[in-house]
Amino acid sequence: KFRLKLNLFDGIVLVLALAVGVGLAWTMLKPAAVPTTPEQTTDTVCYTVRFQRMVGGGSQLIQPGDALVDAIKNYEIGRVVSVETVPAESLQLDHQGKSYILSELEGYEDALVTVETTCTQTEDSILLDGGYALRVGATAYVRGEGYMGSGPIISIEREDLA
Repeated sequence: KFRLKLNLFDGIVLVLALAVGVGLAWTMLKPAAVPTTPEQTTDTVCYTVRFQRMVGGGSQLIQPGDALVDAIKNYEIGRVVSVETVPAESLQLDHQGKSYILSELEGYEDALVTVETTCTQTEDSILLDGGYALRVGATAYVRGEGYMGSGPIISIEREDLA
């Protein structure tokens, strides 16, 4: 005659083995989740990069129509629409007043470069066609034909779908 004698330890091991078996069966038999992707739209975007501390006259190398490329990952980031030159400014420490003062840097200039390109927009991000993620405040390292520059992206103008 077969008689099953289980002690407390055998019972715990048996319950754990059954729980693992049920968990594996559940993960194998449940239907696969359908991945949801956010709605994407392709549109045109204009953004402005402030090339900081260019040597005086260096902004004259930047011409409308120039193709710009990200200097780090070689992403295409658009074509220059316009260039505006402004004096380069920097925060300088005033030792007497113990504060920082915004002052002009002699021999340097900043170039406000407006760039236009196509992009893919989602609810929370803008990706340029080359794959470059566009964010205000992010530093862009840009290369053009015969020049390089870096500086923050100061504005983005995108067309909203009506």
